[in-house]
Amino acid sequence: MIEIQKNISLKPYNTFAVDVQADFFAEVKNEQDILDLISTDIFATQPHLILGGGANILFTKDYAWLVVKVSLMGKKMVKEEDNKVYVQIWAGENRHEIMIWSLEQWYVWWENLVSIPGQVWSAPVGNIGAYGKEVKDIIYAVEGIDIATKEKKVRTNNECIFGYRESIFKNALKNKIIITAVTFIFAKQSSDYAPNIQYNDIQENVASLWIDTSKITAQEVANIIITIREGKLPDRKKIGTAGSFFKNPVVEKDQFEKLLVKYPQLKWNEVANGIKLSAGQLIEFSGFKWKSEWPVATYDKHALIIVNNGGASGPEIRTFAQSIQKKVLELFDISLEPEVIIM
Repeated sequence: MIEIQKNISLKPYNTFAVDVQADFFAEVKNEQDILDLISTDIFATQPHLILGGGANILFTKDYAWLVVKVSLMGKKMVKEEDNKVYVQIWAGENRHEIMIWSLEQWYVWWENLVSIPGQVWSAPVGNIGAYGKEVKDIIYAVEGIDIATKEKKVRTNNECIFGYRESIFKNALKNKIIITAVTFIFAKQSSDYAPNIQYNDIQENVASLWIDTSKITAQEVANIIITIREGKLPDRKKIGTAGSFFKNPVVEKDQFEKLLVKYPQLKWNEVANGIKLSAGQLIEFSGFKWKSEWPVATYDKHALIIVNNGGASGPEIRTFAQSIQKKVLELFDISLEPEVIIM
């Protein structure tokens, strides 16, 4: 029978290390735990929050209801097809560890997404992405238990309605299912596999290591990105943070061209729906590089990252983030949208 605890601190369960409390807390380790939990009176009568690694959330107050920690573990080979491998991975697995495991098996594609903290279940929810890749491109199916019907359903990639850091699980199905597993399609390492190394900082590292770009492997790309991230990102074991706080904004071409006249050093990439700018650079231009309102600050190596230097409350972090949004809007007429979920 599932155990539901009362008055539990959520500080160990969010990477911002904000000390708030949940009235009720339950950890699900298998599908039967989920079925038992959603059959309880507490689940039926209380609003609930599904929590993974807590790497993309900011608590601004005590959570006066039920927090559900997803801890389903495991993985299995589903099938092999030509040069493709279908692997089902349970929702509670650590994403970075799974990525490293896949590379050890010589499975490739998501080497660009290494070192992004969190659990497997949240990968499709926010359609995580980095360095030119998004996880939607290798998700085959997402499996979850419907809270209302208690039935398990498998949704295909198309049914997930993926967008930029978006999915059906963040919108129409928010709090309506509990994701239990995700099936990914990996390619096997081969001589004709060309990793994505288009970003400048990857290119610079490739050049400094004297790696032949025509022969670079996914494993080498992963190692480079791990090194880059270690140089840019704070150690979450020592500093409270959720990583990148805001999404990179996408603007229309006309607005971009006007901005480029005033700010010729703008970093940009052309995407399907416009021009994507660097939120971190806009924050720097707004005077928030190394900005500190103790105990909250932007990280000294990357302005897109807001850190809790020790003892900051959720409202203090939120207010600091809002001051960044206000200044960027004032200077660039761009509304920065939080990537972090603010509770």
